[in-house]
Amino acid sequence: MHRSESYQADAAEVEAFVRSMRHGYLTAAGTRGFPSVSILPFLKAGETIELHCVRADPTFVALQADPRVTFLVSDFLAASPHQWVDPNDAGRATLHFRAVQYSCEARWSTNPADVAAILRRMVDAYDGSGAYQPIEDGSFYGPRLARLAMIRLRIIETEAKFKAGPAGDVNTRIRLAEHLRERAAPGDLRAADVIEQRARQLAAG
Repeated sequence: MHRSESYQADAAEVEAFVRSMRHGYLTAAGTRGFPSVSILPFLKAGETIELHCVRADPTFVALQADPRVTFLVSDFLAASPHQWVDPNDAGRATLHFRAVQYSCEARWSTNPADVAAILRRMVDAYDGSGAYQPIEDGSFYGPRLARLAMIRLRIIETEAKFKAGPAGDVNTRIRLAEHLRERAAPGDLRAADVIEQRARQLAAG
């Protein structure tokens, strides 16, 4: 991911964004010549990311061959035409997004008890109702746990890019947010809120 001074985010912003997301993209190179990518739910605590997947997932197979992986957490906001920023400069047409890329070292387990433990943490975090059969290796969940693996990623390096609005001053970003509200295509209103909030954060320093 290309690093740009126009779209930097500080550590607190990155953590808040990642906490708000429920999935990411795990990429592993393996030995096949082409990387494999899987979209997976995750939990992050400090410099550790926990995942689970099907053992037969090609990405899991790949990371066992090469545990150096990338985990991307991203949020596409909107696309905007150039004229919203500059009527003559076609290069101002762009996508708006927030993305955090983690370079990681993976460890894993196929032990059903380990898989059950991470599933309990995920359900507690994302469901929380408590109205379900306890997740443990037994007759109810056992056959499914036997098909799964847990993955623990140790974060080595973090890159973040928050391209929430065009490069330029705060008013340029806010005007683009207004255009998004006027267009009101699917996702535009949420994108406008994120872009305007980001503009005001930058203005506040």
